[in-house]
Amino acid sequence: MLFGRKKAPAGPIEIPEGLVNLHCHILFGVDDGARTEEQMVDLIKKEYSFGVRHLCFTPHYNPALFEPRPSQIAASFDIAKKFVSENLPDMSLYLGNEVFMRPDTVDRLRDGSCKPLGSSSAVLTEFHPSTSWDDIRMYAVKLLGQGYTPLFAHIERYDHLNDIQDIYELRGLGVKFQINTAAFETSRRKLIIKLIEQGVIDCVADDRHNSTRGDPPLSESYAFIEEKFGRAAAEALFIRRPRAILGV
Repeated sequence: MLFGRKKAPAGPIEIPEGLVNLHCHILFGVDDGARTEEQMVDLIKKEYSFGVRHLCFTPHYNPALFEPRPSQIAASFDIAKKFVSENLPDMSLYLGNEVFMRPDTVDRLRDGSCKPLGSSSAVLTEFHPSTSWDDIRMYAVKLLGQGYTPLFAHIERYDHLNDIQDIYELRGLGVKFQINTAAFETSRRKLIIKLIEQGVIDCVADDRHNSTRGDPPLSESYAFIEEKFGRAAAEALFIRRPRAILGV
């Protein structure tokens, strides 16, 4: 096992600054997340207070529900960057999309309608909860074949991604995996714990949308994982591996 179960530390856990959040919907006015500039600013400050210093905005790209214009996203991102540069200068912002898988997804990535995370090749990849295993694997192979690295979003949600051997197969192909901070509250808790113990999970994110809709803060999840699996596991999932995905 890469990460085994660890004895709880004797003292309180200190949350380091420098956490990385690769999945959130707090860029305002572009999807079902933050609606106003004021809401966005408040949520950025909350993420900062949780210890996040690398924050990637990932507005939904799902033409059936959300297809924000790139110019609209860019305008909101410019406002966010200005706020951060003036108020939180040690925080870095990145931009990408949470991309819902459709037959034309690779074409839309190639024409710029949706984007990987930051300047990386990693695509935050979303499926319908009932997507079949065959389709999940097909989309992964299609993205990999075009030079993209699939980063599966909140893998605890997919009905047909619950066989650990299937997950190992995808991992062997080059797929990376993200879980939400609430993954331990789901029916797949045991599977997620085993995947963390085996070093299969790459990062944890809060998938935050607004002040009332979002999973537990990264700081709480970091403390839980350090207590259960040790500091090396927590630093890998919240700092080292997500930074490697972004290439920063």
